Amino acid sequence: MKKLILLVTVAMISTPVIAQHLHLDSPQTQTLQAIPDNIPAWIYNKQRNHIYPQRGVYNNAIYNVRDLALDLNAIAVGHAFAYEDIVTGKAKDLETKTYQKINWVLKNPPKFMPDEGNISPTFGRKYGVLEQVFEWAHIFHAQTVDVLASSKLTNKEKEAEIEKLYKFYLTKVPYAITGLPMNMGYLDSQPYSKAFRQKYPKVNGLFWGYHWLQGTMYDLLYEKTLEEQKQAYKQVGKQYHSQELYRTDRAFMPMFAELSPKFARRFPEISNTFDNLHMLHDMVNDILASDWLTPQQKDEQITRAIWLVMAANHQGMAAGKNYGGEGLHDHRFESGIPGMGLMPTDISHEGHNHDNHDNSEKKPDDSQVHEAGDHQHHNHENPSPENPPNTEKKPDDSNDQEELKK
Repeated sequence: MKKLILLVTVAMISTPVIAQHLHLDSPQTQTLQAIPDNIPAWIYNKQRNHIYPQRGVYNNAIYNVRDLALDLNAIAVGHAFAYEDIVTGKAKDLETKTYQKINWVLKNPPKFMPDEGNISPTFGRKYGVLEQVFEWAHIFHAQTVDVLASSKLTNKEKEAEIEKLYKFYLTKVPYAITGLPMNMGYLDSQPYSKAFRQKYPKVNGLFWGYHWLQGTMYDLLYEKTLEEQKQAYKQVGKQYHSQELYRTDRAFMPMFAELSPKFARRFPEISNTFDNLHMLHDMVNDILASDWLTPQQKDEQITRAIWLVMAANHQGMAAGKNYGGEGLHDHRFESGIPGMGLMPTDISHEGHNHDNHDNSEKKPDDSQVHEAGDHQHHNHENPSPENPPNTEKKPDDSNDQEELKK
């Protein structure tokens, strides 16, 4: 009897050790990080606070490039559909019913930007501050492209206005995302990391397709005439709908500085902000997709994920320096690309130089950095077999809108 008890005890002790040695991905071998003690009280707020954009003659100017505007409207719907279904017990349908629902909207976009909170009310009630973090960054996203698409501002005025908008984004409310480069390898190596892309590859493909478009559109619009913008989007929009939305072969999310290197060199903080926003989306997705986490653990890890990328958590720090924190405060960037944080070591991205992480101050070499036209039109022939390339034309509006007045 004593021998039996001894054998059972040894087995109970050894199993986690063996699993850890074999690198098995099981909940028992993973250690969740606790919520930091310095998290501010506002991060626990559950009330809904509606945030309004800055006033400007450029607001809604993206409708000058109508097809792009409609595609951006559809993106907002897609994210909201997925989050609402996940938190209302419909996660099992994500790759089927939810995917089909999102895909229909992508092909039949709404004419105006929807309120994501109205589409995902349960998600908003459960994760109030998270929704506000997303909304505030999305407003900043929208206003910067409005400026770039405006026909009422000169290029010099556009740059000045974008700088004002970035300052407004950082100072208006406390939940701005940091514009410092973040160590993507660290953020994507949490115990729950990669769960969503492995469990829901088709929906994740849509999300990363969104991020591809959101990154690509900046160089498409930057310092271009309205006619040039329209012509460029004819090609980019076709690639987006026929290929990028249905790719499931990406090892990592698309990065802003690779897709719009020119804009990222001029506004590296904005480039980093949007990458960090998209990384927060990925982290939240992974947490929600990790069935081994209890509801309380999911709440705690989402709270922690928000705080990891908040500007307030990195105050007084500078790009190009590593302050430690197991990677959290590693603000070095890819060589010559201050608008792009360090990538996971096993990820090979276009233009990366993983041999020079300590030379972050090196200036970009334009001969090694893709211009938008070279970069955006790579031929990724991987549409979903269930979703052949979309050849539908959006409703033709022969009278392209000028900026809508408030």
